[in-house]
Amino acid sequence: MTAIDPSPRAAAERLRADDYPVEERAEKKPSALAARIKALTARPGILHLTRAGGRFTERLGTQFAGAITYFSFLALVPILMVAFAVVGFVLAGQPGQIDELKGQITKQIPGTLGSQLSDQLNSAIDARYTVGIIGLVVALYSGISWMGNVRNAIQAQWRPDFDEDQETAQESLPVNLLRSFLRLVGLGVALLLSIVLSSVGGALTSQVLDWLNLSDVGWLKPVLVIVPILLAMAADVLVFLWVYTALPPRHMRAPRKALIRGSIAAAVGFELLKQALALFPSLLTSTSAKIFGPIIGLLFFFNLTAMLVLFVAAWIATAPGSPGLAEKSTQDPGPDDVPPAVLVVQEPMSRPKLAGLLGAGALLGWGVGRRRR
Repeated sequence: MTAIDPSPRAAAERLRADDYPVEERAEKKPSALAARIKALTARPGILHLTRAGGRFTERLGTQFAGAITYFSFLALVPILMVAFAVVGFVLAGQPGQIDELKGQITKQIPGTLGSQLSDQLNSAIDARYTVGIIGLVVALYSGISWMGNVRNAIQAQWRPDFDEDQETAQESLPVNLLRSFLRLVGLGVALLLSIVLSSVGGALTSQVLDWLNLSDVGWLKPVLVIVPILLAMAADVLVFLWVYTALPPRHMRAPRKALIRGSIAAAVGFELLKQALALFPSLLTSTSAKIFGPIIGLLFFFNLTAMLVLFVAAWIATAPGSPGLAEKSTQDPGPDDVPPAVLVVQEPMSRPKLAGLLGAGALLGWGVGRRRR
């Protein structure tokens, strides 16, 4: 049995609580919670995220991301062909490396399959010219198609009207292919600069610590991990700045503030996805999972990256002051939008016509009554 506080303040609080029935007191708590939620969702940042999410869903962002995933995975085949041809050119003049590679293949893939792969390595190296040329041609074609699909997906999130695509419609096929090729080259240059910046920056960090004889200091070891990640994020910001500047419609430039913030957000998300992809193979234990797991992880990485790029595009397009926010008004029409009323005037019926209709009705009624008799 609980003791009751005899103080006047506690008694006043009990009386104040007893003034309302239990049902009314239960109804007051959700109303306060609803008010807090309403105040939270009314903040400009939350409203902006809500607008971006709505646009991403309405503009088929998930479907576009699936298409980008398909074309990205399809483009891997010619890229691997080119990479294989490059490896063939490197190994052609190094017989010792070829023997070591054969030994590693036989060791990692025991049995008949490993022996067959080891025997076919020489023939594959001999076919490096054919594989390289075919890979370059197919990679060029698939890369141009991939760039065109990425551009269409971003512009679908960007333009004010989803159904209007005047920029692409006005371009002829050769012009469209040429611009897609130039954009592909620009993206390749941006990615190359990103890789060089992150790689060189990480190497220089460790080199500087070695010069200063600080590489063995324990508390500086996290620096060797954090600095390359930060440099990679800075390089990714440059890549996304290029993406959100070159791929949207030319006459719809986003505000610089929204463009920079969106690129930073995309770079952070992309770096998190890269770290997750690097961690994913270590979680695989079974043999079948190690075979198919990297492929599945790569598909997830492509899809999540495409969704991230398109969602950030929707976020930039719905930022205050962005041209993509000027959508057609869906509110109630104003006085100027109401169509003019159509006045229908019915002419009065003439007396002869009225007499004829009455006579026909009387004859019809007389005939029906006589038939019943």
